[in-house]
Amino acid sequence: MNLRKWIAPAICVAVILTLGTSLFSIVRTGALLDPLISRIAPAIGSDPYSVHVFIRRSAHIFEYGALFFVLNLGPLRGRPLVAFFVCIGIASLDESLQMLTASRSGLMSDVAEDTSGSTIVMAVAMPYWDHLRHLRASARAAKISLSP
Repeated sequence: MNLRKWIAPAICVAVILTLGTSLFSIVRTGALLDPLISRIAPAIGSDPYSVHVFIRRSAHIFEYGALFFVLNLGPLRGRPLVAFFVCIGIASLDESLQMLTASRSGLMSDVAEDTSGSTIVMAVAMPYWDHLRHLRASARAAKISLSP
């Protein structure tokens, strides 16, 4: 097995699990994001909290979409369901670790939110990957029929 294919997914998992620590709790990210949001979009006024929550929720979806994508480009190429279940496993691990952290609220319902990123990428990319698989299969068939 080629271990180099696992480097990018391992980095993605490390980033996801790091973002799940108390260093990135809503209080700490709020101290950074709330003033930034207020400066960038002053029309929001004195309540940038809803934008802050939207950014955090979008990050969940993006993280797991990126993990699914990297798994499908690398070690789990051609096995999207396996990659999907790996993403579910990582999301479950992340939320379980957050349950053990006082400043985080790990909820099993968040696993569904995390997994939605993987689901979106799978739904968008599957027809394209299926098309590529058919192209490769027809190229192999043409190569075999042309060989002496």
